[in-house]
Amino acid sequence: MIQLSDEVLNKYIDGELEGSVLREIQKQLKNSELDRRRLAILQTVHRELANLKLYQVSDDFTSSIMLKVRKNLKVVRKDRYFILSVFSIFVIISLIIISYLIDWTATQDSGINSVAQNINNYVDYIVNTISPIKDFLTAKNMSIIGFIFSFGIIVGGYLFLESIKQSKRNLSKLH
Repeated sequence: MIQLSDEVLNKYIDGELEGSVLREIQKQLKNSELDRRRLAILQTVHRELANLKLYQVSDDFTSSIMLKVRKNLKVVRKDRYFILSVFSIFVIISLIIISYLIDWTATQDSGINSVAQNINNYVDYIVNTISPIKDFLTAKNMSIIGFIFSFGIIVGGYLFLESIKQSKRNLSKLH
């Protein structure tokens, strides 16, 4: 006794079999409990599939989804440009400060001056060179400026991560 395949049982359910093949399958089903159980399961699946509602989408479904995707891509591009510009400014300022410190320490006698004196001399140089903001660059204000830049970097990083999460949520809604 052979076991009937799901394909043959589905054709039997759909009424696609005729003649001697149909009689052979009926004989097999009469003799095999396993095939009868498999047939019953397939008939249940067949009934449930027939009862499923077909959902109709509007004619402009594809175009509306593509419009949403394009809007999201524009937002992502704007976010990338903003993050890239903030990062570029940060890198440029950092490179200027580092290059000046390297140049300045190369011309100083590092054995006599301590690191704190070097930093203090550097701040004095900036204060004396940039006169419009001379009164603004006190030690207290420099700490505040450093805090503001640090806070800006942290907020920028947070916004960047949130935009990535939002993009993932929007993409998962499309699927």
